[in-house]
Amino acid sequence: MNRILSLIGVVLVVGCGGPEPRDMETLQLVGGSFMNPVDGQPYSGPVFGFQEGRGWVTGSLKDGELDGLFEMYYNENGQLKSKGTFKDGEMDGPFEGYHENGQLFIKETYKDEVLDGPFERYLDNGELSGKGTFRDGEQCGEWLEDGETVTYNPC
Repeated sequence: MNRILSLIGVVLVVGCGGPEPRDMETLQLVGGSFMNPVDGQPYSGPVFGFQEGRGWVTGSLKDGELDGLFEMYYNENGQLKSKGTFKDGEMDGPFEGYHENGQLFIKETYKDEVLDGPFERYLDNGELSGKGTFRDGEQCGEWLEDGETVTYNPC
């Protein structure tokens, strides 16, 4: 937790050449878009915030929508909880989730908010518990599921 707050503090003090990161709590959520309450326009730029029950979030918005890399951290220990990319407010690209102990939990790929591509799931000891491929949100090809091989329609 202290690492996250320190990182946010350094970014706020030193800056990164662009607009200062903005606390998401200072923006208004209107119809799914984050708006600047001063001018009523969709906000674009780096953001951070705390989401109750989820933890700390860092990322960026473009025209009021989630866009680019977003990272979420466990509130209790400051460990990375998840990271993924967004495009026009939708998950689009690689996504990774982590157990509280820092071990990889899930690795998957999204296209327009739908699972599409390789998928891997791990136990908190790092052991692989599932692996396969998604196409347009459907499991396809050969999968490893809890130690068993399962075959779905070809990809």
